Order: sequence, then C-alpha cells, then structure tokens
Amino acid sequence: MDNLSSSDLDTSSKTPLFIGIAAVMLALTGVILGWYGFSKASDLETQLAEVSSAALSISDLKSTVEGNSGMIRRMAGKLGSIETSLAGVTGGVQKDIASIKKSMRTVAIEAGTALKKIEALEKNGVKAAAPKTTGKPSTSSGVNKSVGSKTTTISGDAKMYTIKSGDTYQKIGTLYKVSVNDLIDANPGVDPRRLKIGQSIVVPSSGN
Repeated sequence: MDNLSSSDLDTSSKTPLFIGIAAVMLALTGVILGWYGFSKASDLETQLAEVSSAALSISDLKSTVEGNSGMIRRMAGKLGSIETSLAGVTGGVQKDIASIKKSMRTVAIEAGTALKKIEALEKNGVKAAAPKTTGKPSTSSGVNKSVGSKTTTISGDAKMYTIKSGDTYQKIGTLYKVSVNDLIDANPGVDPRRLKIGQSIVVPSSGN
C-alpha cells in the first residue's frame, strides 16, 4: 500500500476516526465520573450513618434528660413537703416556748406579789406561826434521863441498865459490846468505881 498524505484523505474519511476518539474520551469520562460518584456516594452513606447515630444519641440524651427532669420534679415535691413539715414543727416549738415563757412570767409575778405581801405583813408585826408539836419525844432525837445528880440525853438506840451485884463497866461493856469510855461518857454523873446495886446507868448504842 502506498503511503497516503493528509491531503489524500478527504473529509468523509476523517469523520469516523474523530467519532471513535470522542467515544473513547466520553467512555473514559464516564468511567471517571462514575468512580467519583460512587466514591462520593460512599462518603455520603458514611456521613448519613454518622448523622443517624448522632440522632439516636440525641434521642437517648433527650430521654435521659426527660427522665432526670421527672425525678428532679419528684424530689422538688418531696423537698417542698419536708419544708412544710419542718415549718409546722418549728411553729409548734415556737408556740411551746412562748407558752413556757408566759407561764414563767406568771410564776415570777405571783412570787413577787407573795413576797411583797409577806414583807407588808412583817412590817405590820405579823409573824408566821411555828409548827405545833405533839409533846411526845422522838426516839431518834433521844430523851432526857436523870443519871446520878445530872440529866443526860439518851439516844433512841441507848438502853437503861440497872446495876446488879458484881457489875463493873468492863463487864457491862462486854455484855452490850460497848467500850468503857463510851459508858463513862454516857454517864457523866456516875463514878464507875462506886457502882451501887439498883443504880440505873445509860448503855449507849454499840453502833453495830
């Protein structure tokens, strides 16, 4: 085949070549655009999944917030009830304190009035009467007994003893479990060396 120059080619022979080249370019462009579109679509799907996940998180957060809000409202109601109860208790205590103070003031006034009345009576020479006694001696305070030439006081636990033949303070003390000195102190008018038969002496309590 002889070599052909460009001049040998007419316009009609060039048209199919240009169309083929254009078709190849269009095909390549389509492939590139398709790949780019697919890549963008994948990115969009990823972003959409992230948005959906964020939406779910927001929904969960909203539910949590609403639940906490309900709990806070319930707690606020309970706190309000507690505050009301405390206010009632405080009011009752304040009333009691006021009542006690009033009673104390009344007592103080009455005591002051009574004191003034007593002072007025004393100024007029009026004295309170002493309590009357029955005239009977108390066993705890003792009674008076004449021993020898003196009168001594015998306590409620003391005894009167009549001297017998052979009695001494030592013997009497041993019998009643008291010391000789206690017998001497209880009988100041008696000479322990000259005891007489039929003589009465005081025997103090032994303390046992």
